[in-house]
Amino acid sequence: MLKFNPNTALALGARMRDHEWGIVITNLNAQILHQINVPITDGTPETAVKALKQGVATLKSQVGRQKILPAIGLGTPGLVDMHAGVIKTAVDVSWFDVPFREMVEASLGMKAFVTNRSKVGALAELWHGANQGIKELIYVSIGTGVAAGIIHEGKLFMGANSSAGELGHVTILPDGPLCPCGNKGCLQQLVSGVAIANRAREKLRQSDDTILHALIGTHPERITADVVFQAAEQGDSLAKEIIDETAMYLGIALANVVNLFNPELIVLGGPVGQKGEILLEPLQAEVRRRAMAYPLSATRIITTVLGPNAGTVGAATLVLQRASDLLFERT
Repeated sequence: MLKFNPNTALALGARMRDHEWGIVITNLNAQILHQINVPITDGTPETAVKALKQGVATLKSQVGRQKILPAIGLGTPGLVDMHAGVIKTAVDVSWFDVPFREMVEASLGMKAFVTNRSKVGALAELWHGANQGIKELIYVSIGTGVAAGIIHEGKLFMGANSSAGELGHVTILPDGPLCPCGNKGCLQQLVSGVAIANRAREKLRQSDDTILHALIGTHPERITADVVFQAAEQGDSLAKEIIDETAMYLGIALANVVNLFNPELIVLGGPVGQKGEILLEPLQAEVRRRAMAYPLSATRIITTVLGPNAGTVGAATLVLQRASDLLFERT
């Protein structure tokens, strides 16, 4: 009897976040066998490709004679034209019209599949998350920015030019903070890690009764979203107020997502999105207040069980989806 051997071949995947690559080698079941984080020492695309090449070489040296599929999947920030492999705009790192697939293929000598990191997160949840079998899923990544990966009828929904899912740029407050995209009141200016830290700094000047002062001393520049969540977990009322406000804004956006897409599952990921019940509980309450009851009855909202590996596993999945073709390519 024939038996599937998931270690017949291996796949490479990489996710870029905050000037760092997370790179993995997985087997055909997307089980991570080796992983490494490689810093990107400056913000240029050329340096990012150099760091990626270094990390891939390090991982390859650890697998011996096992066959690695001749391709790499990449989850990057920004608007990505997946068909052309071009990062059209990535404000986080000030990249515009970068032919990233071409650069990676020339440097690594293998095929590259490039898409937004939230889209690869959605693929990871679809194929390897705790709720496999679901066909209507939306993965929302919240970190330095906010974006969504949309799974419709079991497939990644790209839109007309690969830009579907820019949830971070839906307007929540018409006269809210100015966004780098030129609009005011975008969701990411209200719920991203940077937005949470900025709101905490503003409120800190109006309150002495908060443990945030003890956590940062006399250095408000040290406030991060992690610090705010830490204070909220310890019962700090000001920090909890900031988290509840964040949940309100995010809840407004997700209620609209429920009404528009009627998903079975919304999965929260990224450094902010996976903070757990302290964010999830008020968020779910806000969605219940605002979404239509019937579409909401089909939807669950959870945090990712894949944690920070969602992006890297999803990137490897870009390769695994093509494994049957890649296995027989000459390298």
